Amino acid sequence: MPIVIEAWLGDSAKIEDSEEDMLPGFGNPIVDAAESFNRAHPEYQVRIRKIDYRELPKAVAEAVARGNPPDLAEYVYTATQVALDTRDRNGEPLFVPVQRAIGDRAKILGEPVVIGDLMPSARDYWSRGGELVSMPTSVTSNILFANKTVLERAGIDRMPVTWQELEAACCAVAELADGPPHGVTWPNYGWLFHREVVGQGGLFSNGDNGRTGRSTRVFLDSPELLRYVKWWQGMHESGHYHYTGELNDYFGGMEAFGRQEVAFAVTSSAVGDVMAGMAAEGGFELTAGHLPRSGDQPYSGGPFGGQSFFLTAGLPKEKEDGALAFLQHQLDPEHAITRMRDRSLPLTLPAYEQAMAEHWAEPFPGFRVATEQLASPNRTPAGAGPLLGNLNGVNGVMIAAMHDVLVSGAEPASRFRLATEEAQALLDRHNAAALAYPPVTPDALTVTA
Repeated sequence: MPIVIEAWLGDSAKIEDSEEDMLPGFGNPIVDAAESFNRAHPEYQVRIRKIDYRELPKAVAEAVARGNPPDLAEYVYTATQVALDTRDRNGEPLFVPVQRAIGDRAKILGEPVVIGDLMPSARDYWSRGGELVSMPTSVTSNILFANKTVLERAGIDRMPVTWQELEAACCAVAELADGPPHGVTWPNYGWLFHREVVGQGGLFSNGDNGRTGRSTRVFLDSPELLRYVKWWQGMHESGHYHYTGELNDYFGGMEAFGRQEVAFAVTSSAVGDVMAGMAAEGGFELTAGHLPRSGDQPYSGGPFGGQSFFLTAGLPKEKEDGALAFLQHQLDPEHAITRMRDRSLPLTLPAYEQAMAEHWAEPFPGFRVATEQLASPNRTPAGAGPLLGNLNGVNGVMIAAMHDVLVSGAEPASRFRLATEEAQALLDRHNAAALAYPPVTPDALTVTA
């Protein structure tokens, strides 16, 4: 009988009031890699189970309570600290850092170890204290899409690369007699706050954003965050920014872009093909550029979105070796390149070299500019983005504060000072569980991207 490796994938969420996936086929390259691995290693069977990524951390914790956790579990990036703080029934960490389990081996069951080939910025995100804690499986970035047809009419000959240039471009669009009613849209979403604060060299939390020590303090009223909030508020008050009025609403802004109600839209590189479809249906040309940065700050590519596999600690050696070998197999050159045709940016250096080759066609619009962001050389521990307990809850507090600024006219500094207090209480609750004796799995387990 083969040794079974239970691997749980964080599956795409469903469209509201529908059984249709938001990202159809999401995760299929890993399913294909599992089938390939099973053929190459008949003594093993990697068995895939897909679970809505928002519910996966809770499902894992419930499986621990039943005594049958998976051997591999794929967590969305915002749940990285949650995974690190998930405990087994003895109060020990459920997962062992992947790099620690690999040790100094160059091959496992004949599969070349590929962690040294990971894109540096992607490796940074899924590391703590310089140690790779989980194996990335997909990576995405926020970028700026534009209606090139409208831009040409407005005399805009290149994509804006700073906040100031974006604002100027929106002014030019506003001068069009029959142009879009607004210049730009982006979602009120935690990931964008992370990006804009890191882009200014700021911090969300202490311990270098949790990268060199556990985050115990959160900073939602930092000068960098407030600078972003006030610029955003100004763009809204001037009519340049279109707000859907909904929290975490990527698709509402994208639909406004498709209806040509805005000239620019910030969204994830993962939906480049969706944006192309909207442009084709609307009869306009699509183009893409980097996410505009603040002023003359050096460009920082991160933080990124995506998912990664965590390895359960204490597996029998044969099973652990099989799980580790599969983690290498699913990012070997063939599978790493295949992954790029399924919404992910390059995860490994060989895949990056293939992606940037002149003869290689972009798999979806925005792929190359997003890849350029991923390859940014401006790397610091804090620049990888926040590693923070209950980041989902902290994000929720932050976007609620932004909603109040945009809709109710709340004063930014005082509203985000209150948000900091609320977020600190959530972080304290998470850390109290993680640092208790014996430690327990924190109770905030449902997540969003």
